[in-house]
Amino acid sequence: MTLLWPAAVVASLIGVGPGPAADSLPGSWRAVLDLAGGALPFSLTLTRGRPGLTGRICNGLSCTDLSGVVAQGDSVVFDMADYAATITVGQRGDSLVGMYRNVGNRGPRAIPFRASRGSWPISKAPATLLGSWDATFVTDGRKSPRVFEFRNGPQGLEASFQANSGDYGLFSGRASADSFVVAHFDGSFVYLAAGRLDGDTLRGVFNAGVRTRTPFTAVRSTGRSHLIAPTELTRADTVNPFRFSFPDLAGAMVSNGDPRFRGKVVLIDVFGTWCPTCHDAAPTLVDLHREFHAKGLEVIGLAYEVSGDSATDNRMIRRFRDKFKIPYLLLRGGLNDVEATAATLPQLTGFTAYPTSIFIGRDGRVKQVYAGFRGPATGAQYERQIAEMRETVKRLLAQ
Repeated sequence: MTLLWPAAVVASLIGVGPGPAADSLPGSWRAVLDLAGGALPFSLTLTRGRPGLTGRICNGLSCTDLSGVVAQGDSVVFDMADYAATITVGQRGDSLVGMYRNVGNRGPRAIPFRASRGSWPISKAPATLLGSWDATFVTDGRKSPRVFEFRNGPQGLEASFQANSGDYGLFSGRASADSFVVAHFDGSFVYLAAGRLDGDTLRGVFNAGVRTRTPFTAVRSTGRSHLIAPTELTRADTVNPFRFSFPDLAGAMVSNGDPRFRGKVVLIDVFGTWCPTCHDAAPTLVDLHREFHAKGLEVIGLAYEVSGDSATDNRMIRRFRDKFKIPYLLLRGGLNDVEATAATLPQLTGFTAYPTSIFIGRDGRVKQVYAGFRGPATGAQYERQIAEMRETVKRLLAQ
């Protein structure tokens, strides 16, 4: 049985009473984050190993490993160190009750968490929902485009949601004859989408974080472009050499005038360790560096982080570097605020996406800007994007 606890009760339970017994935690759990717009479901699996418990959170077939499962007083903490996030729980009968917490650039957020034993049932969607939909989000009277893709996978209904700035990861959920609910939680992104088919139109609400709720409508995709192409979203000064100057992780300033970049093709990755889409993109950048570095490619990661404190941010950047075995240079750019980031890169116009890839030719001038990243959840688009980035590097090296 799944228990729903009010947020005040949840908060009062943390640190009160006996904590979960280690031998009672292993197994599958139906987990939920309680948002203002409804319950966001995901799967939590805990496994007994050496030296202790390990775990992972999953949206269908897309999973994120916990970095630790640690006893802390009367509670147990599920640590998601990649995103400086935690879920702290106490056990009540056969249920876990607690809070998810992480720190954003607008301050900490806390979301009530609960879980009961078992696995979520597999739910397939009807044919009337499957396929591609052109959606429009409405925020304070402003409209912005999205593309929804619904399909049935091995774990039931799957979905991907794309914006001009990239995709939101793999969603999973359930559907009935005329309605659906799909969710995505990876330790950082907190998304819940629910809608209903009204004739030929989907109408619903997209929830982001604990309180943000955005209404949408969607119609069947016609094949015409609904989103702005990633190479058209952000413009750059292509007349003058692209200038930058930022500290490395040891505090030494690195600029475009450094001799190591002279006569090279340079790929600058504007990213943040807090951004799961940036985690999706990192292996592609590592592969490009390994394939083309000896031929004249330099890759630079320019990190925009949450805290603004150099010690905290550098620790997260080093963790990101070690996770992906990144061999190229990483610099600290500043805070992960779009306007603040744009101010540090004044030769760009219309910056909006983490990550953004800036391709610079051997003459030091910008040749292309690729905004956002389409991750594995987008299927063929993911593969096509990697091929396009590779061809861009090859073309610039040949010039």
